[in-house]
Amino acid sequence: MEDLKEHTESRPILHQTPEPRPASICLWILEVVIVFGLISVVIWLSLTPKSPVYIITNAYIPALDGANSSSHSTLNTSILLNLEFLNPNKRMGIYYDDIYITLTYNDSAVIGSHSLPSFYQGYRETTIYVVLVNADHLQQLWKGITNRTTVFRVCLENVVRYKIFRSQTKHHRIYNEAYVPVGSDGRMSGAKTIKLQHTSKLLRKT
Repeated sequence: MEDLKEHTESRPILHQTPEPRPASICLWILEVVIVFGLISVVIWLSLTPKSPVYIITNAYIPALDGANSSSHSTLNTSILLNLEFLNPNKRMGIYYDDIYITLTYNDSAVIGSHSLPSFYQGYRETTIYVVLVNADHLQQLWKGITNRTTVFRVCLENVVRYKIFRSQTKHHRIYNEAYVPVGSDGRMSGAKTIKLQHTSKLLRKT
């Protein structure tokens, strides 16, 4: 009887944990890689600086104003430009070195030039400048008027550094240009604002 009792007593059944299948391990590794990849992309996008945006909001050539009413033997040789510098970055400031502005006609003849001093710009800020350029060869613009309009090119060259937290990036050289149409009244015609576009190295007057 004792033997029968001993055999009829319940014994614990040991359940063996199944070994993970190779497919499950690969899927888990893939999920980890995807998550880390997405995190890396987000960090890279947040730390990749965007170039400043340069906009011409107005241009005025006094010598061309009232072109049909007086002689142009003695001309006011100034050209006025209203410029906006926009920092599009969310968490990055921009250090601007000196900014060089060159005006040309027919893509080669230099009309005049001007420079702006270096400055710092916080993120999401807009800096406005009214630039007075003394044009050396304004007569070329006057002779180039056809159908009461003429066009000159604004070339901008500068070097910037980006401030990311407490550190600064290396220097980035930037070249931008825009073509500005001007009517016989000396004022910018067509679009209300003109955005300067990235271009190759520009000719700067020395």
